[in-house]
Amino acid sequence: MVEQKEVINGVQIKYKYKQRKYDARHIIFIFCGFGSASMFTYDFENALQDCPAHVVWIKDDFNDCCAYYLCQNMDYSIEQAVITFIENMLTRYDLDRSCCTLAGFSKGGSAALYYGLKYHFINIISTVPQFHIGSFANREWPHVLKHMTGTANKKSITLLDTLLPQLLLNDTFLEKNIYLLTSEADYQYEGEIKPYIDTFRKYHNFNIFMATSQLIREHNQVTSYHVPLLLGIFYSLSQGAVPRYGDCKLIADNTLFSRPVKPQPVALLKRIAVTGTLIFPEGIAVLKGVSCGEYQDIQVDLVFKNEEFEEVFRIAKAHRSILSRQLYAGGFVNYDKGWFCTPKFQGLNLQGLPVGRYIILLDITCQEHYARKALEVDAGADNKLLASSESVDVYSQNGHVYLWKKS
Repeated sequence: MVEQKEVINGVQIKYKYKQRKYDARHIIFIFCGFGSASMFTYDFENALQDCPAHVVWIKDDFNDCCAYYLCQNMDYSIEQAVITFIENMLTRYDLDRSCCTLAGFSKGGSAALYYGLKYHFINIISTVPQFHIGSFANREWPHVLKHMTGTANKKSITLLDTLLPQLLLNDTFLEKNIYLLTSEADYQYEGEIKPYIDTFRKYHNFNIFMATSQLIREHNQVTSYHVPLLLGIFYSLSQGAVPRYGDCKLIADNTLFSRPVKPQPVALLKRIAVTGTLIFPEGIAVLKGVSCGEYQDIQVDLVFKNEEFEEVFRIAKAHRSILSRQLYAGGFVNYDKGWFCTPKFQGLNLQGLPVGRYIILLDITCQEHYARKALEVDAGADNKLLASSESVDVYSQNGHVYLWKKS
């Protein structure tokens, strides 16, 4: 898929489109949340490639900033362009609102609810949305609020805060299939979701999924953890089978993993860059079964070793809550701080390292346990030059990582 553009009444819509499979008569519009690396993203871009329906991802990029698909400088031309775009797509594929699903995640979940409630769409899938758009943007993304309002004053924040709650309160078109995924572990739940759950119950097919897994401890983990569930809903709606779940507390095995007597180390390089004598390694450094939920739990040293010389550098850790799920094996362990990197991601200067070839190792100390482990790479990155400069080469050989200091 490639990003496409369409201009409607002076507003440029950026989007991606996946054609339906076979004879499915359904279209899904995806509204996106904030990206992890930048504010822009196309959520579920890979996950929905095999979905039988037409799928259209609408990018929340209006004059180089997000706008909750609503407004810029309190001018709602963006909203009018987006709903016109959706209606044009329905016409293009000879579909109506009964053959359409609006879906979104976080910010995109707010947009899916907004458009679904205001314009009487029947199928709405929303995960961890914000209801008080103005206050949330002011707190978390102030430049987005400034883009949307122009002034970012109390009046404009209050106006944005009331948009979605008023739509929900006043909506009398109750023949809707609404699927809301949330979790008490999401810090936004108490203020953004909980106050409105009872109001949602007026809809004839309101379904709420409450995530309970210990692997979900943050806002951005709720959606990704439940991709299989969401795909099941997408696929069912795509083929005209409307699921009815009601209130669901999602089941998870919350068994804690027993700490082993001799924990095995994991030392895995995930990315590397080199500039001159500066190297920028990042990856996973944990002792399996030993919690590193806090920064003080774990200490990591990067070791350069050959037959004649060994030099040790203290490096930093970063928060990556996804590691607890990626490394899950038989029970929950908190690996949130199991990501190694250089201090402030500013690189490690090897100017003083003698010329020569070194194997790279990690010394990992986690709570009272210690292990040394040769740094490894994923199978697809083996026996390759990983990064290079005029002074340094970093390469993999037989699964391990080596550095050649040239000058």
